[in-house]
Amino acid sequence: MKWIMSNQVLLGFLKAGLLNLNSDDTKLAKLQDAVKDLVGLLKKAPGKVIPFSLIAFDPQVPTDDPVITEATAVLLKRWPTYINTFAGSPVMVIRAILLEALVQASSDEKIGLAFVSLARNVLPHMEGENEKSIWVDIVTEIEQRVDARAEIEWSTPESIRFSSMQVVDPPLIEITVSEASVDNKLLEKKLHAAAGPNTSTGPTDGNPISSPHNQNQAWVTEFGTRAASAISKAVETAIEESNLEDIDLSAPFIQLSQAVTSYVEGAIKSVGAATSGLQRRTNLIWWKETLYSPSARVSYRSLPKPTAVVLMAFDLYRQVPTFSPASVVAFLYETVLSLPDIDPKEQISVRSFLDELVASSELSELRDVALELLPNNDGRGPILGSLRVIQPDFSDDRLREKIGIPSETKLTLPEWASWFFRELQAAEATKNVPKAKKRGS
Repeated sequence: MKWIMSNQVLLGFLKAGLLNLNSDDTKLAKLQDAVKDLVGLLKKAPGKVIPFSLIAFDPQVPTDDPVITEATAVLLKRWPTYINTFAGSPVMVIRAILLEALVQASSDEKIGLAFVSLARNVLPHMEGENEKSIWVDIVTEIEQRVDARAEIEWSTPESIRFSSMQVVDPPLIEITVSEASVDNKLLEKKLHAAAGPNTSTGPTDGNPISSPHNQNQAWVTEFGTRAASAISKAVETAIEESNLEDIDLSAPFIQLSQAVTSYVEGAIKSVGAATSGLQRRTNLIWWKETLYSPSARVSYRSLPKPTAVVLMAFDLYRQVPTFSPASVVAFLYETVLSLPDIDPKEQISVRSFLDELVASSELSELRDVALELLPNNDGRGPILGSLRVIQPDFSDDRLREKIGIPSETKLTLPEWASWFFRELQAAEATKNVPKAKKRGS
């Protein structure tokens, strides 16, 4: 897929008349340099993606927000005289370079995932109608790219291929025997004795019946017996002295066993990886049908509806990997609607949901995870990340400063479940340090 053109956001703000650089390309270059610095910050500290995004989306952001202060300092290094171009606090230009930096940093798909998740939550509730033409196409394109990555992780191949097992070539087995030889002198002496009493060299102490002039039957018999005995003894002696050593087959069998084990383990891993998407979908269907919370260990049916839908979002987050297709949010939406007596048109305000998030005992684990995932932030933050600072007596204006949307904003229960799931996914994608949490594979 074609990647988004560099500086598309800045150019979009200029074309919409939201920035006025008096057609000075050198000023645009200074903004581009500031964007590069901000991209570096985002990639070095991905946790900044969430507050940067929530500020970049909001045309009514407070001028004293920490993100505005930080981005202004970056711009000041690249453009010390920017104040001569923009009267007062340059919130619009800061938002423009923040949004441009987020778009460029989204080449990192985790940053892209967090950016899109937050955009889908917050942007529909922002008042910047004249900016929508700038960010709608951008969000859609990044979302398509992130979703394509997620579909790969969730896919199940039509067939699974295994490589051939590597041929094991064991070392040659050496058979060692002791050298043995026939005692020729001894055999010669015995045969002489068998043939006759004397040789040219003297007496043999041999066959007494033998005669050089008479080859009778008795002599033959005696000779045969003695010759056979002599040769037999010589051969038997040679065999007895031959010693075949034990053959050790342990090394080649161990090598073969290791090769087979390694191949089978690799095959099992290949099957597991190839079918993980199918197994994940199967587990989710089971979860939807049972309507049982694995974290709270209760049926969602037994809980107040606002608590149940938030808990559903949390439990789904615990079961799926960081990259999940957009259809997973749709699956959560339908799961919420499967609750008994659910009113798909009922809407609950932000403030009412905050009360539920803070008070519900079944959501205690969610609150702990949110505090772990989302670092303390004095400025703008997601709803889950703001639980540690939001007080019941917060005014509507103060509440909006913290979470970026009006306190009277109302959503249906399925919409709220989707909202909190996206917040958790964005936090997971941009966490700065690993945390111990069982995730779907």
